[in-house]
Amino acid sequence: MNELEQPSEARSRKCSRCGDAIRAGAHAGICPRCTLRSALEPDVEPESRPSFPMHFAGYDLLEKLGEGGMGIVYKARQVGGIERVVALKRIREGEIAGAAARRKFLDEAKKTAELEHPNIVRIYEVRDSDGEPYFTMALMSGGTLIQHAARFAEPKQAAILVAKIARAVHAGHEKHIIHRDLKPANILFDDHGEPHITDFGVAKRIDKDAGASTTMIGGTACYMAPEQATGHAKRDTVAADVWSLGVILYELVAGKRPFYGPTPLEVLRHVVEDQPEHLERMRQKVDRDFATICHTCLQKEPERRYISAQALAEDLERYVRGEAPLARRPGPLVRSARWCKRHPAATVLFGSAAITLISFSIWSAISAREQERARRQEVLAANGFAARAVAGTVLAQLREYADIVANEAQDPQLPDLLERRDDARLTERCEAFYARHSMENSAIDWWFFMSDDGFGRAHAPMPKFGKTYYQNFAFRDYYRGAAALPESMPRPVYVSRAIHSHADDRYRLVIAAPIRNSRNELKGILAAMITTGQHIGALELSDERRFAALAVRRDRDLATEPLPDEHILLVHNGVVRGEGIVIESDALRRLTARRDAAGIPPQDQLRFPPAGWIEVEDDYVDHLASPDGETSDDRWLAGIAPVGNTELAVIVQTRINDATALDIQPFRVLLAWSIGAAVLLLGAVVVVLRTLAKIHRPI
Repeated sequence: MNELEQPSEARSRKCSRCGDAIRAGAHAGICPRCTLRSALEPDVEPESRPSFPMHFAGYDLLEKLGEGGMGIVYKARQVGGIERVVALKRIREGEIAGAAARRKFLDEAKKTAELEHPNIVRIYEVRDSDGEPYFTMALMSGGTLIQHAARFAEPKQAAILVAKIARAVHAGHEKHIIHRDLKPANILFDDHGEPHITDFGVAKRIDKDAGASTTMIGGTACYMAPEQATGHAKRDTVAADVWSLGVILYELVAGKRPFYGPTPLEVLRHVVEDQPEHLERMRQKVDRDFATICHTCLQKEPERRYISAQALAEDLERYVRGEAPLARRPGPLVRSARWCKRHPAATVLFGSAAITLISFSIWSAISAREQERARRQEVLAANGFAARAVAGTVLAQLREYADIVANEAQDPQLPDLLERRDDARLTERCEAFYARHSMENSAIDWWFFMSDDGFGRAHAPMPKFGKTYYQNFAFRDYYRGAAALPESMPRPVYVSRAIHSHADDRYRLVIAAPIRNSRNELKGILAAMITTGQHIGALELSDERRFAALAVRRDRDLATEPLPDEHILLVHNGVVRGEGIVIESDALRRLTARRDAAGIPPQDQLRFPPAGWIEVEDDYVDHLASPDGETSDDRWLAGIAPVGNTELAVIVQTRINDATALDIQPFRVLLAWSIGAAVLLLGAVVVVLRTLAKIHRPI
């Protein structure tokens, strides 16, 4: 039988999946390509897909709304009671997620629940159901900004939207919460068209076990600030959120993101290295003021962006009202042109115009002073926030040192050695501690034992002047503090005031732990001296206009001296390591008085202090930074925060001239232009008057 004689069904046979022609006798009636695909992609059983509605923790899950690297969001109805429809977020792979992931999920949700702002998605409850954390929030049924982007393509509409979002972000910053993942997908709209921020403060990470697509640097590549893209977690500040707001503002008006690429790594490279294209060149309707606001947000250096999200919102609102933004002050000619456009009749009256110009100059001077005051308050608040953040890093470092000392003090043989005054064995222990810890950690450079009566028994390494000194140190703060720790404290440890060490004539910190026998009787003290330097916490700030210093109350040098109230600088750019310079600060005294009045017990030393324990000083004097203390250049804006409940405090300071430079320079330019314009205007009036005089002169 030839080809023309074959049955028609044999000639027209096709693959049952893709429809391509196949030969007779093909396996299961499908082509080889579909056969290979079915082998590589096993079928998903229908019962493996979740069926809705499904019950979870007192809610009926109605449908899945979306998912991210940390969790999955469902539309849910509360069972019983008010029958409220909400959005419920569960942790991704909740039943097998690690304990650290569950804690992080709950902690971030609880922080977000503290935020109260009309443009932040409201959190209803944060709970844990059989070990699986979840939280519920208001259901936003209006979609995301991605779906509504076309509504905000015009600059003024985009400015109004982003100003609302920026004020909501600032509300989070005031609670010390940085979003770090602002993007159109995290901006939802309600039924009335109002924007709301969601996923506030949830950090991203890569979890190999769960296969999540997030990263420890946090955020989405296209909206990530350069300091986030380079993985500098310590540099994460409010400036990172200002950057993301700038990207959203740029994307709404330009129709594309300022940085893009085929892969996330390529995008991050552009974010760090390249500059965005100017908006004026992309769209003719974008004026210079709007473009300046947007590009100010996208400055590579965090300190060159807006100092806060609120400052950005205020500038956007100025733009909407037709006023000049602070990000870029136009010259006097531009200001005069705008004034003339608003008052066309007055432009023909040179005399009235001159009076108006003088009045405008006076108003500008007053406005500049007000802006300077506002800038100083913003810098003070930012320095207070930065001081608290740096104090947290110092506290974490002290906890690490304290754990080392507490662990060594748990040796069960130490009480017996101290009771028998076995100084040789105690010296061996000190040398072992020194070899075990001080070689790896240069900060702990001295170990010593004291008996229950306060006398020194052993130490390592050996001081310059030879054999151990059997002096009584019962008057020292570290001995008195450690001995006063309660017996019920599981791992007792005490951080002392700064002591003047007889070993090397330097000021140091001492961490001490009591040693008790099985009957809880005090047998001695184990102490370690901590040398001070920039390695304690994150005292080296990335901002060129501010720096951090570490201050501490000084301990007495002799038993006959009263306990001093003065503070010394342990870490400062102008202090030699361990030198200890006395410092005078009213804000530091207020902070110390507040801590003393609170009566915090010694066992709570290494806990976080209340959030309100921050002091600021707008006339702080730093003689070390500027030797001539009488000049105005020596005045600083300082924020001071305690390190836990210890006697230490972190000072973050900015020179007043640096903080107000952005306000003073435009004022000087404006004043110069105003004087020049006044001279030109006066000359024009003289010319016009002479011309009129010639016209009306009799022939």
